Amino acid sequence: MKTRHWVSAAIAVMAVPAVLVGGPAALGGFLGAGPAVSVADNDEIVPSGGPIAGTTGWVYVMSNQESGNSIVIFQRDAYGGLVRKGIVPTGGLGAGRGHDLEDASDALVSQGALIASPDRKFLFAVDAGSNEVSSLSVDGGKVELVSRVPSGGSRPVSVALHEDLLYVANAGGLAPNTNGPSASVAGFKVDGEGKLTAIEGAVTNLPGGPTAAPSQVSFNPAGTKLVVTERQANKIDVFPIGEDGKLGTGVSNKSSGPGPFTATFRGKDTLVSSEVVGAEYKYGALSTYKLKDDNTLEVMTASLSTVEIAACWTVDSLLDPNVLYLGNAQSGTISGIRFDKDGKASVFPDDGHLAVTRDQRATQDMALSADGRFLYVLTVGFDEKLADPRLSTHVEGAQFSNKMSISAWRVEKSGALTPLPGYGVADDVPTVVTPGVITESKGGLPPGSEGIVAF
Repeated sequence: MKTRHWVSAAIAVMAVPAVLVGGPAALGGFLGAGPAVSVADNDEIVPSGGPIAGTTGWVYVMSNQESGNSIVIFQRDAYGGLVRKGIVPTGGLGAGRGHDLEDASDALVSQGALIASPDRKFLFAVDAGSNEVSSLSVDGGKVELVSRVPSGGSRPVSVALHEDLLYVANAGGLAPNTNGPSASVAGFKVDGEGKLTAIEGAVTNLPGGPTAAPSQVSFNPAGTKLVVTERQANKIDVFPIGEDGKLGTGVSNKSSGPGPFTATFRGKDTLVSSEVVGAEYKYGALSTYKLKDDNTLEVMTASLSTVEIAACWTVDSLLDPNVLYLGNAQSGTISGIRFDKDGKASVFPDDGHLAVTRDQRATQDMALSADGRFLYVLTVGFDEKLADPRLSTHVEGAQFSNKMSISAWRVEKSGALTPLPGYGVADDVPTVVTPGVITESKGGLPPGSEGIVAF
């Protein structure tokens, strides 16, 4: 059996607990609909109280299509509702839907495929199919391509920005990629207009080589170090950054648990990394580390189990700085992580089901609105738990859908999530999708869409 390179690495060889794959009953016209969740240390569910005047914004999704990558634009109303407003090409090519069953819904396996500048004037997107990075100017619903440059490697999957320095992580190829090009990171300068210029000599191969499978590249808050997770090699690399933007000799740190996915920071030196398969190769997990001056990582929280399958994308709450939301891809759920005053992490609620997507369909990338009031999660189409023949839940003849949707929740003061309609609620009739060929969707996003930013 071919080695899977993403969320199902563990479940391909184990029985999946029924509670995680069976899903709730059909939940009407809502994505993630169901009662609001009350948790032990979070006992107050604050009602919405209606919209706040003037609180509207925008959501941007990267289509990641082989036929042409693009940014799909949605306007957000004061209630968190989304209306599709347009689509703008990046000029490059996406990776598209996976080329085989094992890469069915998550072609990039990364966080940070699409990011925004802190001032919200620019978007930066990976063009994994053409080995490029694109920058686009943003003004609400007006999005325009600024520049497109070679990524400095093969199959870019994640980008990070600090002031005028941008770095991209190149996966090198499809995992396991044992004989393909090396995974690498490459640096670029960004001018005031958003134009990208490659820094000469700023390409560094990752220690894991062709089998590294990076999932996220990020800067520490001071912008003095670059951190890269190597999902397949179970390493977290830390590189010092010189004044010229080039990387010095880095340290390849062993991950607390297998499958390190994200690399985000809480405060100046606390690194948070989700782990796809966790310490026991069963449930996903989350670890925290203290980043030291010598580029080593000291484990603070060691592989905290989410009690869910495939812990991947994370986002920090803006309403409560002690809360983090974590998307469990294969379980189709959102877990809450709470940090106490000493930085110790715990999961809420205990069963990991803070929120559940409709029919527990797989999560795939997430973003919070700029005001912190709404959470948006890309959601896989027709339930892959039914379509994947390796799972005990497989239904003969079931096919993957030809679209994806956006699940949405209102973020409550207590940390709970209250479901909203989202986008692309109605299902298309499932159709057979020939590998590498995308069929037109009537109401959702095309499969393979990855990368989401919310203003």
